[in-house]
Amino acid sequence: MEIHRFKFLLDDGTAPPLAETISLRTARVIVENLEDGNAFIKMLQAIVKAQTAEYDDLVGRVFPDHFKESPDGGDPTQRCDGASPL
Repeated sequence: MEIHRFKFLLDDGTAPPLAETISLRTARVIVENLEDGNAFIKMLQAIVKAQTAEYDDLVGRVFPDHFKESPDGGDPTQRCDGASPL
């Protein structure tokens, strides 16, 4: 059995970037069980939807989050459209 692992960088701009790795199998389980469209889930959805020949096309892609930045201490749980993600 071939195992595909994907290395990615989490960078929300508030702390140093964090390098992580996830397997295709784990990405599939998460996508099947979570509906949220935040940047992490968008990235996992792209991984799961990609065919093996398309994996190289994922390198360098950026998945922006739908939460607006709140440098003034505002509520970071508010989406860009003002709606709560919950």
